[in-house]
Amino acid sequence: MRVPSVIGRPAVVATCAVLLVLVAVGLAYWQATAGPKVDDGARIHCLSAEHRASLADAAVALDLVEPGPSTGLLTWRTGQGDIEQWRADRRADFDRACLGLLAAGRQGGSSGGNSSPWSTVAPSLVLAAASAVLAAWFSGRQATAGVRRAEADSLRTAGREYRRAAEALLRELEQARPGLPPEDGEARKWRLELVNRLNAVTDARRGWELPRRLSAGLDQNPVESRAVPAGRDPERRAEWIRGQRDALSQLATEVEQVAQAVQHSGLLPGRPPAGVR
Repeated sequence: MRVPSVIGRPAVVATCAVLLVLVAVGLAYWQATAGPKVDDGARIHCLSAEHRASLADAAVALDLVEPGPSTGLLTWRTGQGDIEQWRADRRADFDRACLGLLAAGRQGGSSGGNSSPWSTVAPSLVLAAASAVLAAWFSGRQATAGVRRAEADSLRTAGREYRRAAEALLRELEQARPGLPPEDGEARKWRLELVNRLNAVTDARRGWELPRRLSAGLDQNPVESRAVPAGRDPERRAEWIRGQRDALSQLATEVEQVAQAVQHSGLLPGRPPAGVR
């Protein structure tokens, strides 16, 4: 029987949560540091009649050009001409000057340029939403961790005590003493307790098949003295007892499997862990 590694799942989910935060932070950083682009709107703004002089001044201030011999002309390292000629010859320099002009306009209270309020707000909203989701997830996990641990421990206790009582009963049956059969009340009590615990798990988690199957098996094949058919010879009795011990060992493994799934359930709400489907 394969026991799934449900204990490792919190680490996997925590890793995914950290990656989500890193992605959100990276997006926010990229949005914050990515410079504005010189699109058609920015070019129209910079080349408009009222901003041409300011654009030329910005280019001169950035040491991209020098004033030309006459009004409206500029001189740069590889040529001379008006703003359109400079833009055609030195596109990168033009874009840099245009961006500088737009930045100066924003700092001065101008609404020019292609900056969108959404580009500033979106990273903060993404980061806030990711943080809220992670905080809610961890808060929910923390709030139910104690309840899930107590439920799993109760199931483990019932399974352990039932196995102890059943083993004691099997030892007495193995001796095959004549007379009245050994007392089976302790085994019966803990079997019913284990069945009740398994049924509680099944009622709360409808998609889990393993606890339902274990509960049905305990009801159908109890390890009590009356389960030994009368008239069995010692060899067949010994074979039956060995089979019961194997079944108890298998039951202990599967009860622990259910207990682990209970304790660590809820990582993917609505999806049963693989070992209990």
